[in-house]
Amino acid sequence: MTNIDPQNLFGFLVQDIARLMSRTFSNTEHGFEVTRAQARVLAYVSLLENANQSEIAALMDIQKIALTRLVDGLEEMGLIERRPDPADRRVRRLHMPPKAKQILDDIWRHLSDISDVALAALPANRRKAFIQDLVAIRLHLINENTNSTKAADIAYRKLGAPKTLAKKRE
Repeated sequence: MTNIDPQNLFGFLVQDIARLMSRTFSNTEHGFEVTRAQARVLAYVSLLENANQSEIAALMDIQKIALTRLVDGLEEMGLIERRPDPADRRVRRLHMPPKAKQILDDIWRHLSDISDVALAALPANRRKAFIQDLVAIRLHLINENTNSTKAADIAYRKLGAPKTLAKKRE
């Protein structure tokens, strides 16, 4: 029997913190007309403007049909636009109209407030380094991810991941 405390494993802690931050987002008064899941879609589309739904679904780690339902709702609210891909008529590219960008700015401010609450547990001089460490870990894990799909590889590269990612999959 090992002496591993599952509650102190990095992956468990990160997942639990993400869950708690999501709950905090949902439980705090914010006045947004979008759900937490829709806000997440808006965030990814803003980071990957002109991405297709496969790329966004791969990054969010959700099924394309689930993303389609979320995008349908956002499109009905006028917060997402689907535009044809000039190179492939079967593909639609996702774009954010100005109305969505205003709402997303409010969401980013709200998330920043939630982050401030969460990071208040750390001394001020460690917060920036902690975030930088998390960014480095994310990029490292993206590079180590040999099971990603082609859509995820494209999306990760658009977010600044190393170009070696595609080579590892081959």
